Amino acid sequence: MKIGHVVPGIAPRGQGASQVAELVSADPRCDIAAAVFPASQIGGDTDLIEGLQIGAIEMVVLPGSFLVGFQPLIGVLDFPFFFPPRFEDLMRVHRSDAMRDVLDTTTEKGIVSLAIWHTGYKIWTSNQRPLNRYENFAGLKVRVMPSMILKEQSRLLGLTPVGMPFAETYSALQNGAIDAQENSIATNFFMKLHEVQSFAAITNHGLLDNVVMVSKRWWDERSPACQVAIREAVDAGGRTTAALTNSVIDELALPAFEDRGLTIVAPTPVEWNALRDAVLPGIERVYVGRTGERGRALVDGLRAEIAAVTQ
Repeated sequence: MKIGHVVPGIAPRGQGASQVAELVSADPRCDIAAAVFPASQIGGDTDLIEGLQIGAIEMVVLPGSFLVGFQPLIGVLDFPFFFPPRFEDLMRVHRSDAMRDVLDTTTEKGIVSLAIWHTGYKIWTSNQRPLNRYENFAGLKVRVMPSMILKEQSRLLGLTPVGMPFAETYSALQNGAIDAQENSIATNFFMKLHEVQSFAAITNHGLLDNVVMVSKRWWDERSPACQVAIREAVDAGGRTTAALTNSVIDELALPAFEDRGLTIVAPTPVEWNALRDAVLPGIERVYVGRTGERGRALVDGLRAEIAAVTQ
């Protein structure tokens, strides 16, 4: 079982993937030798998705944004200013039937989404000015993952979206090909993006949570007992990933940002609400316009679950 992802192995999701490989390889319910290929070793994001669909790669861990190109319904995971900001509340949403309905939409595309791993809320980093308020976004070039939702977010903020493989983002920020990018604090740290940025805006405006996916063709050939073993390993890897993500933010990443001299800012409640009002209604219209009643049902289900856990 080849497990591919695009970040260094030391990153939280990289360590989570390694734990999955160890548990599955040692489990007598599966006759599987699992190996992890981090940092795009067996391909970038698009290569990994295509590898899953044709059965050349067995498991991939990627942000949900990379799935939108082949399953637009997954775009709801990219909604900014939508998911609960408290970690405990978010974990309940992750485990809900509403989230399972979202993840199950990939099955019809040849990919089984086993779980979603928390790898951090998104922030903005930039060079020209801090992105903690709406009026500061206009005119900047920003790296955007291949998601219709994130492209629409850029348009609503007045940004110019630039698509590029994640591995090229560091050099693009360094040479000025792009001015800004959004990512989780932990990913910024492990990819060393803070080395080529001047500002970090702690907006926590969206999720960069990762979907753990397997090839449906390969999955259907596993025994029921082995499928249970793999699901249990993925759940354990998810708990490890979330715990490491939270500790990395406080103990490593934010101190490294400060040591590097980044100006760290956060929006006021008024500024955060202004950003939400500028983008979320338009995002929802675009998503439902693209996905129809199925998309509307997924949004309504998640919104009801979020309201239940945050009341």
